[in-house]
Amino acid sequence: MPIDAPQIPRFQALRRLSFVVRTVREMQGQFPRECNICGFEGGFLPGGRPPRYDAKCPRCQSVERHRLVVLALEEQGLDWSGGSVLHFAPEPAMEAFFRAHAGTYISADITPGRADRQLDIENIDMPEHSLDVVVASHVLEHVDDRAALRSLHRVLKPGGLLVALVPIVEAWPTTYENAAVVDPKERLLHFGQEDHVRYYGRDFVDRLREGGFEVTERAGTAPECVRLGLMRGEKVFLGRAS
Repeated sequence: MPIDAPQIPRFQALRRLSFVVRTVREMQGQFPRECNICGFEGGFLPGGRPPRYDAKCPRCQSVERHRLVVLALEEQGLDWSGGSVLHFAPEPAMEAFFRAHAGTYISADITPGRADRQLDIENIDMPEHSLDVVVASHVLEHVDDRAALRSLHRVLKPGGLLVALVPIVEAWPTTYENAAVVDPKERLLHFGQEDHVRYYGRDFVDRLREGGFEVTERAGTAPECVRLGLMRGEKVFLGRAS
């Protein structure tokens, strides 16, 4: 039945109110989840840019990829008590996990003051074969990745583990790079972020292998995605230094 003209503003206001109520409810967590980093159980918060519902643990602030990394690492049989971990661009939730578990933990960043050490991932100033695990979550898309992989391989012990996550489109056979794209706004358009220099395709695994790594991939299963609030299809790449 048509709405009388005088009722339209009231109807629109009710629709806006309904939208606000629904949005607030969804922001408080649509479903019960578990955090495998801090042990929280309950509704997750939105996280990311743009925001994703049920992404962020309200206790430790972990998002989907952090929980995926911990899930994958727990299957590796690592000797945490005696192990050494180097963590580039450290995320607070994962940093807390590693500091609590690793025998030696070093956070690193190219920018002074952001981590334990200022290190360039393309030329890591650390002894050869000195590390058990290196974590580079959404770092390689910012740098000369081939130089970084050579440097990472050099500092890892034989059999040491590289944990890498990158923005990737599995439907693309090759990585998209364009040296002509240098303006931050253009990089946002082409690569998804102002300081990215590529968007990976399926050949990312080939780059890891060329860098001297034996590669396995881990994505959350359907039940794990439901329980831990993981992104369906997101992968962590695990490279063993040969």
